[in-house]
Amino acid sequence: MRVPIELTTGSDVERFSKLVQTVDADVRVFGKDENGDPWEMSAKSLFCSLILAAKIQHRTHTAHDVDWNTIWCECKEDIYSLIREFVKENELE
Repeated sequence: MRVPIELTTGSDVERFSKLVQTVDADVRVFGKDENGDPWEMSAKSLFCSLILAAKIQHRTHTAHDVDWNTIWCECKEDIYSLIREFVKENELE
């Protein structure tokens, strides 16, 4: 399963992270940074890092460096119903 997702607030990021942490399979997110360079990470760890970076630590690379319009979620299992509220329906493949 591969779907485009939209996370527009810190609350969205936290909710998405909590949901995918309940999945007993690898959940990946990938997209592009502000320079158009591709990246890919585990959804279970990426968002925890972003939340910590944005709320607690002062780093040179924070959530603001990610192009939030190009995030995709991928999992070998069908988790659509779990993450449905974050799926960008008009951009499904």
